[in-house]
Amino acid sequence: MDNNHLTENKSEWESAYSKILEKEQSLELEKQSPENLIDWLKMEYLNPYLPKEGIIVEVGAGSGRLLTRIGIEKKKYYQLIGIDYFSGSTKLIKGNISKFNLNGTSICADAYHLPLKSNSVNAVVSGGLLEHFNEDEINDIIQEMVRVLKPDGLFYAEIVPNKRSLCRPVILTQHGGYENTFSKEQWNLILNENGLVDVKTVSGIVIPPNFYVWYRSGFKLKLVYKLKHLLKKLDNTVWANMLGFSYYAIARKRI
Repeated sequence: MDNNHLTENKSEWESAYSKILEKEQSLELEKQSPENLIDWLKMEYLNPYLPKEGIIVEVGAGSGRLLTRIGIEKKKYYQLIGIDYFSGSTKLIKGNISKFNLNGTSICADAYHLPLKSNSVNAVVSGGLLEHFNEDEINDIIQEMVRVLKPDGLFYAEIVPNKRSLCRPVILTQHGGYENTFSKEQWNLILNENGLVDVKTVSGIVIPPNFYVWYRSGFKLKLVYKLKHLLKKLDNTVWANMLGFSYYAIARKRI
């Protein structure tokens, strides 16, 4: 495993992340955009695993995109909690929960110290979080996420590994912070060693090169939307292994 680097410090992360959040602000989930297409791909994979009701926690929630999507699916049955250690994020999360009339809140805290009781939530999820921690840190993060889960509760993580893909033929980690290089097999082992069972990590999100920049509007974006069901079929295939942008990790807390 890769332990030659330390993850970025808080000031570096806040400086980079504040620029991202400036673009997110109030979520517009109905319009065609690269972000919303990727949301659709993620939710298509995640939906079958979601509990019917209960408390859903997103760790490292950012603007609350994933949490909001989950809440919209079954808004009457979920209590949503978004956790992020950047205060700008927690304000955005609260605003977006309110905008979509969902039952939830946000908390400013770091992933090492989740301010929740042990065995108290039905699902803990994250998107674009776990890749930012190295071998010396990742076990503590996952153990804390598992701690708050009820037995048999759902663990889900969308992970953006430091690997080449169709979207990112060249990796520029200085633009997005440290990313670990753990393989799918290594993630399965890490999750299993930290109290999770039925672990499954697959490759997904095969999207065109520089998708977030070159496909913001117009014909290119409309074309990709027309092909979205084909893109979804590429998840968990040899093509996704070679060209996919992310890993999906699904597991349950040991009973």
